[in-house]
Amino acid sequence: MTFCFRINYLFFTSILVKRAVFQTAPFTKNLVIAALALIALSLPVHCEAKPWSERKFNKAVLNIDKDIQRKRWKKSIKRSKTALPQCITLYSESSPSCILILKNINQSYEKLHAFNPDPEQIEQAYTLSYTLLGTSHPTTNSARDYYYKYLIFKESYIAAIPLLLEIIELEKSRDNDEYQLMERYNQLYALEGLTENWPAEEAALIIVVRLAEQVLGKQSDEFKAAVKALAYNYCTQKKYYEYFELIKQQQQEVSCFSGPRN
Repeated sequence: MTFCFRINYLFFTSILVKRAVFQTAPFTKNLVIAALALIALSLPVHCEAKPWSERKFNKAVLNIDKDIQRKRWKKSIKRSKTALPQCITLYSESSPSCILILKNINQSYEKLHAFNPDPEQIEQAYTLSYTLLGTSHPTTNSARDYYYKYLIFKESYIAAIPLLLEIIELEKSRDNDEYQLMERYNQLYALEGLTENWPAEEAALIIVVRLAEQVLGKQSDEFKAAVKALAYNYCTQKKYYEYFELIKQQQQEVSCFSGPRN
């Protein structure tokens, strides 16, 4: 409950004083106004909301869970944003409960196909969960994926690369889905190219070529496209020996002078 005692008191007092002030002599009137000002300064202000009890916080968490289960994403965001500062006051921002609320905020925005308008919360959800819950915790995975998408959306490619490398390492250790891995390395080579890190782009493309051959075969469009991209990379780096060896081995006609970066 919120209390604004001073404001309420002054509002009530002003009604009583108005009549007296305008019915008195100027000297007396000034004394009344001065006294009223002194009363206002001496009164405490109680306009801040009271901190929640643990019971009230736990009840809010249950309501947030219900909102998520019922796919009421906007209500989940509203409740979570109200509960987060209370959680930090009760525990700390590094509390698992507070990290979970951050995750719920971002997850609800994602379900609405939107990004959290507070980018600090997107980054914080990832950094806190990574530090305190571990690199492979489900909350960390969710926060990382959302943060990665946000960085791509903002065209912050250099910042996105370490996150993608983490995602790749986790996927390599989990299900060993080579097609999914190929797609991730495709993303990596694209990011490295956008940042003009040609040696890193080359390393990613070599893996894409290998995976595309294993998963889809040499006749697939994906394999041919990967070979062509690697050939262009060699041309950009002036690695002409590697370029000629590649097109000879893969029997593809790729001109150095027709690449997208020439």
